[in-house]
Parts: sequence; C-alpha cells; structure tokens
Amino acid sequence: MSKLKPIGYEELERKLRRAGYVAVRKSKHMIYFHPGNGITVPIPHKHPRSVSIGLLHKIMKEMRVSSDDFNEL
Repeated sequence: MSKLKPIGYEELERKLRRAGYVAVRKSKHMIYFHPGNGITVPIPHKHPRSVSIGLLHKIMKEMRVSSDDFNEL
C-alpha cells in the first residue's frame, strides 16, 4: 500500500479524467460523473493550496479505488 501525498487541484482533475470521469456540472462543487459505473464525485473549487490527504481519502472512497490504483492514475 503506497502512501498518499497532497496534490494540486489540477492533478486531481487529471487523475479523474484518466479514470474515465467527465465534468458534468459546476455549482458549489465541480461534479464529475463516470458513465460506465454511474459514480458521481464532487470536488471543491480550486484553492491555492493542495488537496489534503483527508479529502483525497474521501474522494478515493467515493471512486471505490485503493491508494495504489489512485497513485497509478
């Protein structure tokens, strides 16, 4: 099991697109949807800071992927 490290919002969006997610809506959060499995993942708006490890864990849980799979994206 590999360790997670904070990443920027642009990198998080790239990882979601590589995993097959598409941006479908922008409201309080940017909403990404995976047409193959029907999973929806909300991402908070961009901030100058990195995405925290805690938020990355929540996003991975919603995506139903392990940290190893997430790091490979």
